[in-house]
Amino acid sequence: MDYPITLHHFFTSPKHNYFTRPKFEAGDSPTLSHSSLSFKEGRGIKGDRFEESLYPVTFFSLEVAEAIERAFDRSIDIKLYRRNITISGINLCELIGKQFIIGDVVFEGMAHCNPCTWMDAVIEKGTYRQMKGRGGLRAKVIKGGTLEIGDTILKSETILIKNPIEAMRLSRIPS
Repeated sequence: MDYPITLHHFFTSPKHNYFTRPKFEAGDSPTLSHSSLSFKEGRGIKGDRFEESLYPVTFFSLEVAEAIERAFDRSIDIKLYRRNITISGINLCELIGKQFIIGDVVFEGMAHCNPCTWMDAVIEKGTYRQMKGRGGLRAKVIKGGTLEIGDTILKSETILIKNPIEAMRLSRIPS
């Protein structure tokens, strides 16, 4: 199936500002903006802090960012979310455990990109709650290539039906 999407922003950062740091002591590593990104099979984005991690690429929904802005009735710098790719047009949670293609790059959605409590400190109290279940997608690169900002097509064998801002349903298994 082909899904029209838009790639809005590409970001990388050489070091962690929140993850691995003492509670609410933010780092000062810059969030760098790009007009294109190159991906290598089995790796992340060159120079990014997650380049060699298990889940090297993170996606975030522009629709979720806009919903959070509406909830707080203010503009929020998209860089503060610290995700690599800001995308619109699909619900990212539907791609967990699935392969998908954007341009010539093949990704596999690995896990929900859980928000951290840092979001409350860096953006506004309540941001963590707003992002819960819709914090984005962690993915790995199956086949490398290059992506550029703009309108494109996401190809997936999965039929994607959910609204882009719908939260992932977290179920609890009885003990």
